Amino acid sequence: MGTKKVKISSVKRAAHLKSKKAPLSKQQQQKIKQKREQLTSKREHGQNIFSQKAHKRDNLAQRKKHNKQQSLGLHRELNADDDDDDDVGGDQLLDNVADMLDGDDLALLQANKRKRKAKADPVEEQQQSVGLEMAYTTASKKEQAAQKIKVNLLPIKSRDGEIITRTTEVDYVPKPKRKSVAEEEQEVDAEEDENEEDSDEVFEDSDDDIVNDEAPVPKQKLVSTTDLLIARQQEIERQKYRIGIICSGILEKPEDKMRNFNALYELMNDVNPETGIPNLFAVRKLAMISITEIFKDILPEYRVGQIDTKMQTVRKATLERVTFENALLQQFKKFLQKLEHLTAQVNKRGGQKTPQAIKIAAVAVQCMCDLLLSHPYFNYVQNIAQLLVYMLNCNYGTMRVAVNQCFRTLFSNDKKLDMTLFVVRRINHLIKSKQNNVHVECITCMMGLKIKHVNLDAEKENELKQKKLESHRQRLLSLSKKERKRRKKLTEVNKELEETRAEENKQTKHHKLTEIIKMVFTIYFRVLKNDPTSRVLSAILEGLAEFAHVINLEFFADLIDVLNRILEEQDLGYREQLHCIQTIFVILSGQGEVLNIDPIRFYQHFYRNMLVVHAGKNHEDFAIILRTLDEVLVKRRRNMSQQRLMAFVKRLLTGSLHLLHNGTLATLGTIKQTFQLTSVLDALLDTDTTIGSGRYDPELEDPEYCNAASTCLYELTLLARHYHPTVRRMASHIANGVPASGEGALPTDIGKLNAHELFAQYDSTKMAFNPTIPLPKQGEPKLKWGRHMYLRSDFKQHYGKILKDARTKRIKSKEVLQMDFLSELTKH
Repeated sequence: MGTKKVKISSVKRAAHLKSKKAPLSKQQQQKIKQKREQLTSKREHGQNIFSQKAHKRDNLAQRKKHNKQQSLGLHRELNADDDDDDDVGGDQLLDNVADMLDGDDLALLQANKRKRKAKADPVEEQQQSVGLEMAYTTASKKEQAAQKIKVNLLPIKSRDGEIITRTTEVDYVPKPKRKSVAEEEQEVDAEEDENEEDSDEVFEDSDDDIVNDEAPVPKQKLVSTTDLLIARQQEIERQKYRIGIICSGILEKPEDKMRNFNALYELMNDVNPETGIPNLFAVRKLAMISITEIFKDILPEYRVGQIDTKMQTVRKATLERVTFENALLQQFKKFLQKLEHLTAQVNKRGGQKTPQAIKIAAVAVQCMCDLLLSHPYFNYVQNIAQLLVYMLNCNYGTMRVAVNQCFRTLFSNDKKLDMTLFVVRRINHLIKSKQNNVHVECITCMMGLKIKHVNLDAEKENELKQKKLESHRQRLLSLSKKERKRRKKLTEVNKELEETRAEENKQTKHHKLTEIIKMVFTIYFRVLKNDPTSRVLSAILEGLAEFAHVINLEFFADLIDVLNRILEEQDLGYREQLHCIQTIFVILSGQGEVLNIDPIRFYQHFYRNMLVVHAGKNHEDFAIILRTLDEVLVKRRRNMSQQRLMAFVKRLLTGSLHLLHNGTLATLGTIKQTFQLTSVLDALLDTDTTIGSGRYDPELEDPEYCNAASTCLYELTLLARHYHPTVRRMASHIANGVPASGEGALPTDIGKLNAHELFAQYDSTKMAFNPTIPLPKQGEPKLKWGRHMYLRSDFKQHYGKILKDARTKRIKSKEVLQMDFLSELTKH
């Protein structure tokens, strides 16, 4: 009896197989658990990217298979990665299904079973997929390395005026990529791995990694001094590179890089607040100087105003500009506060006055000086100037010299004069508060003021002119002439008044100059009156000598009396005395000519101090004597007697023997100019001393009674053999009577120079000799035949006879001359 085949539905078949499903053993469950733990650990620690992709591909195939089995009701709880159990369970499942099938279904099931057994090992399939991924990546890198891109170069302009554009091909360099952190972690289950999204790629083109210092130097154990020095140099080079990147980024687009200033401010501190590591001294200085250079470049020339954008409605471009200016102003203020803190450590009592703090304070002072000179009218610049005025009286010479030079440059370049007036007022307040007990730099910095052409009496003249014009106008209005003529003249007067009002800018500038002059002379006169023994007296007298021509005429008599009292009562040095004398003669040679003052006592002081300057340490002070000689011998030559004029020329030429060649040339230039202006000095070129009365006394201090007419200028003979060629030529020119042409005349390039130009042009302090010394000619020395000398007269004849006999013997025997001269002498 045959079996009956019954067809059942898929639902019944799945229920039947589910009921016949065998339970898993303990070994199988333990093995599945180990597989899951291995998979979890691999996912936590990360795998190779190629292995991950291969696993994803295998998991996708297994998920498709799992879904197909689940739809058939053949789902089982085994893990997809358990390959051995999957094969066993699959074979058992197919055998159970084969019992219920027949015909074509059974043949198809057997074919699938054979294909399943013939399937390749999954480990080999994974290795093959990894190899394909690596080969694809390598090929992509080679293709990317060989890729070229076109870059436009700067155009050039030909001689014909045509603009030629240029391009070139360069290697393609991809931008650095940085992947953002994934918001969700990978899940263990295969379904969540399928739905996971790849992390977004963000292109980074800023210098945040440099600003944040994300790549510190790796710490290593330093055991020797060499290792410490190498590590220090490496740190300096790394910070140099970092500072350069930050500064270039700020200069490239300062609107977007304002926050990068904070990284530079951290490098200025003693200790970095982020890492807690002390900053190197060289790095602190570099950071400070770099910030200064950035501000010098990006600060505007105008003064930034404050605009409240919440109360006012502005355009978008204006809002962006205002926001940038406010941010820039805040950063500039923060930088100035740090510089002030560094200088306050060494300037206040009880501050930190270590050598390193003093050096860093000197750098801070120099940075403030640079900012003041580059932007004298920006915000907070007056605060810088006020701080520098106090640093002008600090205890460190390098800082005082830097501030002194800064103020001199500011005074000479200031066009508006607002900052100059502010600085002079602060200096006046400082000297007054210190009761004249200040350093010399507080006074000498005012030598840079450009106030030589200021007339303090101009205000009175302008007031008188205005009164005259107004009175003339009122008089024209009250005249009883025809209306036409009156209007015509009235129009002319109004035109003159309008021209006067048009010079408002000049008047404002002149008013500022007048205020500056008043403040300067207030400082000078206060010191002369209250403290004539102050250490700044020399600088005060030098300033008076420089600006004496702008002093009001009303103060001339009192000032001369004060200077005379100082010369006679105070124990002054030669330099202070020379400045006093120069000031007095400057006053008397200008507007002071109207004063009825006899300067004979000042002639004596000057005559006595002319020989103090020599070629030693004080040779530079000879410039003071030259300026005084211009006032005495040139401008006041008509007010001097012949005896006094000759005495000054004689002593001046005597002093030229003790000077360097540039001082000697300046002396000869002054004498040459005096010879050209007067013919009285020609008597000094005559060697006949019987003309004058009496005998010349060079040690007498009164030039009027030293009998200089009884001597001659014999120093010209010594100077005619001077080591300098220009001095020899100048001395010969004066000895010949200062001829304009012919024998003894000077070349044009030398004759047109005055004494001050000669003193400066032929200065050799910079180790440069003028004119240049020519190189010696190369040549071989000439050989000269000598002459024999004999002590005995008969030896010459005996010696000649021996040589003659030997020469005859050599000719007969045709041999080389060889003889024993001593044996021949003993024979004879």
